[in-house]
Amino acid sequence: MPAPLKNLTTNDTFPDVADCVVIGAGIVGVCAAYWLSRAGMKVVLLEKGRVGAEQSSRNWGWCRQQNRDARELPLSTRSLALWEDMAQDIGVDLGFRRCGLLYLSNDAAEIEGWASWGRFARGEGVDTRMLSASEATERGAATGQNWAGGVWSPSDGIADPASAAPQIARGVMQHGGVVVQGCAARGIETEAGAVSAVVTERGVIRTPQVVMAGGAWAGSFLHQSGIFFPQASVRSSILSVAPGAEGLPPALHTSAVSLTRRGDGGYTLAISGKGNVDPTPG
Repeated sequence: MPAPLKNLTTNDTFPDVADCVVIGAGIVGVCAAYWLSRAGMKVVLLEKGRVGAEQSSRNWGWCRQQNRDARELPLSTRSLALWEDMAQDIGVDLGFRRCGLLYLSNDAAEIEGWASWGRFARGEGVDTRMLSASEATERGAATGQNWAGGVWSPSDGIADPASAAPQIARGVMQHGGVVVQGCAARGIETEAGAVSAVVTERGVIRTPQVVMAGGAWAGSFLHQSGIFFPQASVRSSILSVAPGAEGLPPALHTSAVSLTRRGDGGYTLAISGKGNVDPTPG
């Protein structure tokens, strides 16, 4: 089944000048455009298809601090507050919830790694709690198996992949930015070594600044400017499951599968290795 996605209606305006052009309206692109437009810049957000229609509506949707690299942890903590800030400012439901994140494992080394990370993270103010075998098995009852241990991070959360990018793009427009769907960027023009314009399918937009947020397409776009950027990769298989399953937690991770509840009541499943999940209700 296709990934669920909220539809965003945009007008047919095509500006010929901007303070900044953001290429790609996935979650990175819409957030960049939102904060730039909120800061008062004249922003144009370009999307070759629909806002959020590719990887940004086909992901786990986790907004987490748990098990982050120490160097990125402060940014992860700050991002949780920014999700709440954006929702309040835009005045719509982004699908963000601090529902907690549950990790389960039967691998002693993995569990010890989580414990070691937790000792560091608690010193940084992160609420992360190790689970005994009985606690992990109880919290993971929906999996139907016993677990040697786990970790629970109650302040972490999720953002609904079906809603987040389109709703944040709505915020771009509320702050005066322009969102153009169905219009691919084709190249960059420069003058005296500096960016001067973006060439699109519908015309040229003069701008001194460009943000490339094209995800898997970024490498091929940048190659024409002599920039090597190996971005395209596949890490796991993602399944979108229709509403109907009951008794599953909002966000769960094991070595075989990761699961996230979407806003429509369905689930997104990420399967790696030889993991197997039967999402059939009942």
